[in-house]
Amino acid sequence: MPTMVHFDMTDAQLNPHTLTINDLPNEILIYIFSMVDFESLLAVAKVCMRWQQLCLTPCVWDNTRLIVCMKNYIRISENIVPFVAKYLKNVKLQYFKLYSQVRSSLINYCPNLTHLEISISQVDSCIFDDLRHWPNLKFLSFRNSLIVQNPENANGNFVYHLPFDKLKYLETLILSNFALSHDSLYSMLQCNNLVSINMEKMKNIPADFLESLLRTKQSILKALYIYGDTLNDDIMRYISNCTDLQVLHVMTCKTLFDSSLLHLYRLKNLHSLKLRHGYFSSSALLAYFSNNSFQNLKYLSLSRCLHVTMHVAKAISTSAPNLKELSFYLCPFIIAANFNRFELEMMFKIQLLID
Repeated sequence: MPTMVHFDMTDAQLNPHTLTINDLPNEILIYIFSMVDFESLLAVAKVCMRWQQLCLTPCVWDNTRLIVCMKNYIRISENIVPFVAKYLKNVKLQYFKLYSQVRSSLINYCPNLTHLEISISQVDSCIFDDLRHWPNLKFLSFRNSLIVQNPENANGNFVYHLPFDKLKYLETLILSNFALSHDSLYSMLQCNNLVSINMEKMKNIPADFLESLLRTKQSILKALYIYGDTLNDDIMRYISNCTDLQVLHVMTCKTLFDSSLLHLYRLKNLHSLKLRHGYFSSSALLAYFSNNSFQNLKYLSLSRCLHVTMHVAKAISTSAPNLKELSFYLCPFIIAANFNRFELEMMFKIQLLID
């Protein structure tokens, strides 16, 4: 039932010549301006001299992201970036393929970047050298992007060096479809603040590096996304030592078997678990989800796992009562003759990904 609120409008409140937005103190206006998007903030800065000065308060830009795409890069690189660059902390290149056209503006005008995201874009390999200009980066992402020019081809992978030794404050790292040099991989261990690592699109990551990484991060690691082609029981044991882990996504579990699930019993804080394309037996899956409580688990994917059954699904519905999304995509039991879709949907009453 909606709550009824009564406002007693006094004569002063009805007077159009009382308060306006400009009567608000600077602190409140700064807070409001920090909530608007980049384009709106530029428009706000043109209203009056006071608003322009307030818009240039550094904290206004903490959560404001500049998105560069093919439609706006000329206007941004030539007009906008020089104006607000020293305050700019968050830049995203999206659907973009002319990094050389904005490179000089970003390097020359934007020394304080803390977030750099390159999404569904094509950028030159010089981007890796340019990272040295932003030593304060906390978030670095190359999600679904293509790196071109100057590649050193090794086993079909483009191999690059990222200057992790210069990125001491990095907290979140998302890599894409390229390989890192041996020295670059191991220099990642110097990023003492790195708590979220996404390498799920990178194959052939050496097992000894993974062991070193997990040993180094076991007390702080919050999220791990990995392809899984070099995973084994020993590495899963190292993962299980990361007891603060909240997200574990393994893109393919083909090299893992029932014994690997035993190690995951120690991970009690998982919010999101993805174990795709696994050969775990039905009995092992049933034991794992029957003998554990997953009160924090919100997202679970067992897509392409061969031995998921309706009994496993029932165990999940009991042990993970707070699930918001569940994926059984391409699990064989979905196409079995006795599969009851309605029963599964009624069991969970959440978003199901099954076909």
